[in-house]
Amino acid sequence: MSNKSILDISQFLPYQLVSLSTKVSDDFAQVYSAEASLTQAQWRVLSHLFNLEIATAKQVCELANMDKSTVSRAIKQLEEKQLLRLTKHPADKRASVLQATEEGLKLYKQLTPKAKEWESALLSNFTDNEKAVFRELIAKLSRSVEEKGEI
Repeated sequence: MSNKSILDISQFLPYQLVSLSTKVSDDFAQVYSAEASLTQAQWRVLSHLFNLEIATAKQVCELANMDKSTVSRAIKQLEEKQLLRLTKHPADKRASVLQATEEGLKLYKQLTPKAKEWESALLSNFTDNEKAVFRELIAKLSRSVEEKGEI
């Protein structure tokens, strides 16, 4: 078998993206874990909830790209911490919506500047132009994956 037919997994884009994503997520987790004792799933649920103000668990699953059981567990834990509450959907009484509590909003406002500082430090070796190009490339790659559908 020739070396040309062997896939070097360390140079394969999906592997590189997952590896980098894991490293970045793990490093950032130190911020919300140390500051608020939140898990990655809890942080992601809160973040999406605050961007939407009101959301269903299904919406959070789709936006956060997380499975239903992980989101359900995070919602239950956040509810126990009194950071969010479940209420009846105004248009569909059979459905529930997630809403932040005052304590949840306060915590999110406390964490937001720290998240922005962390991101700024992560990207500090990039020029403004490189940051813009990097974000553009990420968006372009995302669109490419969406256009292909299931690969």
